[in-house]
Amino acid sequence: MNEKEFSSKLKPWLERSAQTLGEIQDTRLRAARLRALDAYREPVRLYGLFTVADGTAQMIRYSLVQRALLFLPIVALLAALAFQSLQETDVGDLDAQLLTQELPPDAYLDQDFRTWLSKQQD
Repeated sequence: MNEKEFSSKLKPWLERSAQTLGEIQDTRLRAARLRALDAYREPVRLYGLFTVADGTAQMIRYSLVQRALLFLPIVALLAALAFQSLQETDVGDLDAQLLTQELPPDAYLDQDFRTWLSKQQD
């Protein structure tokens, strides 16, 4: 028995049972059918190699994006550290800048001076 013969034999039974349904059941069945049709998606060819369900393809793409986003902060941190290590900072230049300022280096270490500066800024 092929598909057309089966559907022709089944159709009268379904029509008879559909006529006995009430209006509420009919509306609920139509809504369920529409939800099922909305959820159905055609299969997708993944990378042109094999066919998978659309939900599976979305999950694979999502997991790849999720992994990329997981490693993004680590890569950014390593890049910042590499960039900072490539810059040559001479300790002598830093000392020269500190010593040529108007304030002596001991002033930066004095807690009372820091308190006085914070009061002046407020």
